[in-house]
Amino acid sequence: MEVIKNLLIRFRQSAVLVLIGFFLIIYIAFGFLYFQQSSQQKELEEQSANMSLILIKPLPSEEELQAEYDEVNLSLAPMTDSDAIAIIVDIAEKSGIDIDPDSDKLRVPSAKSREEKVGGGTYQVFSFMNISVQGDYDKVMAFISDLDSGEMQETMVLKRVNIRQIEVQVVSEEGSEEPKVESKIETVATLDVDLYTKL
Repeated sequence: MEVIKNLLIRFRQSAVLVLIGFFLIIYIAFGFLYFQQSSQQKELEEQSANMSLILIKPLPSEEELQAEYDEVNLSLAPMTDSDAIAIIVDIAEKSGIDIDPDSDKLRVPSAKSREEKVGGGTYQVFSFMNISVQGDYDKVMAFISDLDSGEMQETMVLKRVNIRQIEVQVVSEEGSEEPKVESKIETVATLDVDLYTKL
């Protein structure tokens, strides 16, 4: 009988230890899930905040979408080589480049024309190779930036740019009997540009 009592006491002690271990494992598991949930909740809150910012913006009206569509179609309107050159010359003039042919600060060669398939459409591409522009650094960089941004002509793609500095002799005849020769540094850029239009 004594042996049975000892076995029961040992069994109770083991059962209590097993029960404590079981509750401890459950407690640790729930704690782990709780800490994971807080990081997931932060992530969901960030996603919700980002979605709210998107949803706050009003959708464009049908008229605005139509105007944007018309503008894109207009920029893709068929044109001639001369029209394309006029666009480049206009961008140069607005950037402050001297476009007078006698100054030789802007040289736009004739374009090579080809057809290219983009997406579901076929377009005419005017490729201008070795456009040369010369002038003050800021003006040349403004010209390159305008070509690259597509702000003046959305369908224009700047393919290559080569920039260098040169020393130029400038003759000034201000208020003296003898002309004065001064030198200054100018920037010269050579560019390749593609202009896409509809056929």
